[in-house]
Amino acid sequence: MIDSLTCGGAEKSLVSLLPLLDYSKVEVDLMMVNMGGVFEQFVPKEVHIIPFPNQGGVLFKICQLFFSVMLRLYPQRHGAELRWKAMGTAYKRVEKKYDVAIAYQQGFPTYYVAEKVMAKKKIAWVNADITNVGYKASFNRPFYDQMDYVCPVSDKLHAILAASDFVDSKKLHTVLDILNVNLIREMAKQPLPTNSTQPLTICTVGRMVALKGYDLAVEAACLLKERGLKFNWFFVGDGGERTAVEELIKKYHLGNEITLCGMHPNPYPYMAAADIYVQTSRFEGFGLTIAEAKILGRPVVSTNFDVVHDQLKHEENGLIAEMTPESITDNILRLVNDDELREKIIANVKKEENTTYLTEIGKVERMIG
Repeated sequence: MIDSLTCGGAEKSLVSLLPLLDYSKVEVDLMMVNMGGVFEQFVPKEVHIIPFPNQGGVLFKICQLFFSVMLRLYPQRHGAELRWKAMGTAYKRVEKKYDVAIAYQQGFPTYYVAEKVMAKKKIAWVNADITNVGYKASFNRPFYDQMDYVCPVSDKLHAILAASDFVDSKKLHTVLDILNVNLIREMAKQPLPTNSTQPLTICTVGRMVALKGYDLAVEAACLLKERGLKFNWFFVGDGGERTAVEELIKKYHLGNEITLCGMHPNPYPYMAAADIYVQTSRFEGFGLTIAEAKILGRPVVSTNFDVVHDQLKHEENGLIAEMTPESITDNILRLVNDDELREKIIANVKKEENTTYLTEIGKVERMIG
């Protein structure tokens, strides 16, 4: 179960995992709360997509009203927690019994699988640093206690969760986000939808939400322009912060420098065309787009969120900036102006081999037994 297959790291990871399963041994149902995501086209034909149980009735409507009230009363609480607290009793159970049920996301899918799905074994993926994005340990611990395995998507996230009260550390089993290297490189060969008109091309891919730090990217673009750099910066993605990002672009008069490309099921031509890939996240569970940019041989500048150190070593295979527009700007300019450093990073990135499609599927197969 997952919320949807719209653009995002968890969604991309799931559609990379599903083709690797042996369908002569397993039968897979995939439930999504919201249908119509751009990544649904990549779900293997062997997978049965099943509808989220139809909700309704007086109790459900009352709970919906309660949820809307709670959102206003407790704006600091995570929406998924409030949603389940207000409406959990009203959601219908899944009638089918399973050998294994997997919640491929924290929040609502985890709550639903824990309490509304019957299975001999239950597994929960954790794709984000839940200790830092508004979740409360006291609320989430009872749900994770019902899981046989809890799977953080990076070693650093494993360590963060092990030191927290969210989950029994004995349940933790790291499964790195899976990447299909050959598919990514093949998809990157598609024509670039929007051509760059400047000497330097920068790219950032991700949902337009506060955690992704697009405001930092816009402010860094402003500083780059002030320092005389000629560039096009492609923002590939969409989300709830798009209007705020558009307003910032207007405020700093960056309409000629920043292009909002919207959500694309194939962002790889933008990545492949970039001279520099920039990640401005405040928090990540892994940082899937960094791994993708490296697969395409791109030098990366990233902010110093905790788990970035699982992928980048500063000045070896990328640059790690402080979480400020000034530091992001300085590190971009280092790659622009220091040919020796840039070529060293590119060479080191090209030497790396991403083998998650071989190693991580084995972990999944052992867990599902």
